[in-house]
Amino acid sequence: MAHTDRARWDERYADPISALQKGPHKLLTHHAPAPYPGIRALELACGLGRNALWLAERGYTVDAFDISLEALRRARDEMQRRELAGVNFVVADLDCFPLPDVAYDLVYVFRFLDRRLFPAIRSRVCAGGLVIYQTLNVNFLAEHPNAQPEHMLGLGELPRHFPGWDVIEARDGQRMSSFVGRKPASK
Repeated sequence: MAHTDRARWDERYADPISALQKGPHKLLTHHAPAPYPGIRALELACGLGRNALWLAERGYTVDAFDISLEALRRARDEMQRRELAGVNFVVADLDCFPLPDVAYDLVYVFRFLDRRLFPAIRSRVCAGGLVIYQTLNVNFLAEHPNAQPEHMLGLGELPRHFPGWDVIEARDGQRMSSFVGRKPASK
């Protein structure tokens, strides 16, 4: 399965049109904590690394994971072009790759869903740290009825994966659901 997923994503990112760099995600730019010495972030399914590179420019150290070798090659090239440091790009099939046992100030995920990772995500966020998460929800099926519903969130689902957290933002849109939450200091 990983080989098939990797080949599919490598093909997508090899397309120069699909691989054009965009700016960072607006949820991230709006909610990411102000950087301070030693601040760390974890990104799952980073693709071309646009978010990780934006955080690195601001002083974050970022561990950024993706299954696509092509996407990470492009991300590393862009990091070198910008003369940046601070991003550790890791080739990983998140279906079977364990997340690092590190406390992060910020964990963020865009357009990726593996519900089995929610316990690991919660445990990797330090007390007072943030999760920013956005991915497709079941409303997407109205436009794409052949899509796989198991890869889409139910409406109102994301906050339930973070019980006891302070909800900063939780929305279900026409295609996407998003959540921004802070882990309480006592958790």
